[in-house]
Amino acid sequence: MSNRRFSDWQRKQWEVQVTSKSEWQFNPIGGNNASARRVCPPLYAGDDPFELSEQELQKILGNSTTPPISTKPSPFGDDYSPPEKKSPFLDDL
Repeated sequence: MSNRRFSDWQRKQWEVQVTSKSEWQFNPIGGNNASARRVCPPLYAGDDPFELSEQELQKILGNSTTPPISTKPSPFGDDYSPPEKKSPFLDDL
């Protein structure tokens, strides 16, 4: 599925990306320097932003939130490395 593009009431360009059935992400494009936003789509739209008019998308964008920025690293990050084992029989636990 492709992403839907539209202009808000200030003529800034946005792109709607469906991230899941319960969340859409609005990404700024072009000269738009706003931050990305998340929103729960209306139930009647399903998972297709092309079903909505520009006025409906503008209203949804007005009710959107910016994604939270984590201040601490994720415990599931890629920087984890298991401790080295000295014995090939793994009996040094």
